[in-house]
Amino acid sequence: MKHSKDEEARKVPIDQEQAAEETPEAEQETVNADMEALQAELNKLQAGLEETHNRYLRTLADFDNFRKRQRDETARACDYARESLISNLLPILDNFERSIRAAEDKHNYEALVEGVELTLRQLRDMLTKEGVEPIEAVGQEFNPEVHEALMRVSTDEYPENTIIDELEKGYTLNGKVIRPARVRVAMPD
Repeated sequence: MKHSKDEEARKVPIDQEQAAEETPEAEQETVNADMEALQAELNKLQAGLEETHNRYLRTLADFDNFRKRQRDETARACDYARESLISNLLPILDNFERSIRAAEDKHNYEALVEGVELTLRQLRDMLTKEGVEPIEAVGQEFNPEVHEALMRVSTDEYPENTIIDELEKGYTLNGKVIRPARVRVAMPD
């Protein structure tokens, strides 16, 4: 006897029919729960990303402000240093002017020389206080780190590579060469 498909379907026990009917609904509920969990995780990640982005923007703005403050502080420090240097030079300038006036009033060459020597001493003292020191040259062995040879002179009076004349004085500032001494150096005949 042949059974139709409908009859075979009717022979399935009721529990299996209910199970078959509940499975798509249960799967749908599971899918919905998974979707909600994924959506919640996505929302959490987006919030974290937005917070990180905002923190990045604040840090960037803070760094930009820091850079501007540093630039302003550096400019103020340079202005202060310039002001201090000029303040130290003004009395020396005044002494030069007094020396010239005294020499003109008295028509005395010795007074001019004396005034200039005193002013030069005052200038050297001010530079020494600021850390400027002259580089010793004459009679020293030539050192390319602190001396610049402008001429080599053939002579038997001095040992080879000895500085025999200083054409322009060299200076260091706190141990750093700011201008090498320009010199003449002895070489053998």
